[in-house]
Amino acid sequence: MTTEEKLAQALRTIADRAENQDVLPGVLAERRRRRRGKAKGTLAAVCAAALGWGAVVVWPAVVVRPAPQAVVDTAGPSPTPPEGNAVERVWPHAVFTMPARFRPLAAISATEVLAWDERGTLEVYDATTEDSRTVAALARAPRRLAVDRERVVWLADGQAWVAPLRAGGRARKVGPVPGENVDRVALAGQDVVWSAPLDGVWRMRIDGGVPERVPGSRGLQLVEWPWATDEPLDVRTNPTKLVNLRTGSQVEIRPASGVEGLRCGPTWCAGTREGETVVQRSDGSRSLGYRGLRDYPYRDRFFIGSGVIFDARTRVSVTFAGARLPSGVRRWSSGAGVVSWTQDGGVRVVNLAALARS
Repeated sequence: MTTEEKLAQALRTIADRAENQDVLPGVLAERRRRRRGKAKGTLAAVCAAALGWGAVVVWPAVVVRPAPQAVVDTAGPSPTPPEGNAVERVWPHAVFTMPARFRPLAAISATEVLAWDERGTLEVYDATTEDSRTVAALARAPRRLAVDRERVVWLADGQAWVAPLRAGGRARKVGPVPGENVDRVALAGQDVVWSAPLDGVWRMRIDGGVPERVPGSRGLQLVEWPWATDEPLDVRTNPTKLVNLRTGSQVEIRPASGVEGLRCGPTWCAGTREGETVVQRSDGSRSLGYRGLRDYPYRDRFFIGSGVIFDARTRVSVTFAGARLPSGVRRWSSGAGVVSWTQDGGVRVVNLAALARS
């Protein structure tokens, strides 16, 4: 591939992924300011990628897309249609409302979520008690983070930071995370792991140390630890495999007929075919047609789209955020295992971790 072709491909990738926008009230202005400041640097990095100096991919966590349309099942009975299947009715135990000052970032457990408080703190919010506890005071909400039941780790200013979720803990610096293009981060036991496009998966001990590439990860991108994939730069191109970086086992990805741009967990993938989203098994044996769903599944199960969540395991679709706007677009946000939108002066939240064992 020529230098010009590489540059064109990278530009197409950024343009396609830039469709995703953060739309929660109070977050828009700050994101716009940061985007304007980074525009020139992003273009320069793209040129560097085309010349073989590196690769840049923008991977926002928040999406706004056209409302999903009718389902067409190509291998069996259709999943439950989304219309009239409100999330509050189908999954009532997974839905709650938190005060408007909070922005949900990630699911922790069936009852707890990590949230950003507009007053400048990371908080653990408990939907059962309706109380929160402070994890860390920060200048701004982290853009890339990962959380488990004990701690949260995030990237800021080229460093990895960690803080315990228990009350009275302190945030501390883990160490430097090389490169400016890191777009995914996860926790793996006592390690923080991260990846950048085509650069492999890296890890570093939470108590400090030297970054090292995870064996067998060269050319791979994180999906959900321990899984990584050979995700191509072009969002329309299919990957070929997923690799379990803990065991070394692999899952071959086989696209259904005509499907492109697959993004897969070990069992389920989402891609597109003639403008329609297709949810399929990674081996290509079953495909379900949808509009509005895209990207990787949460816990290899839940796909999120504008106004709809699809559970691939039970084949149930639910709607959220109330009636659609005339344009078919709703303002909403998603993080790792959480979907949220503003409603009646508060923030309505779907916590998918409450469904993970059902």
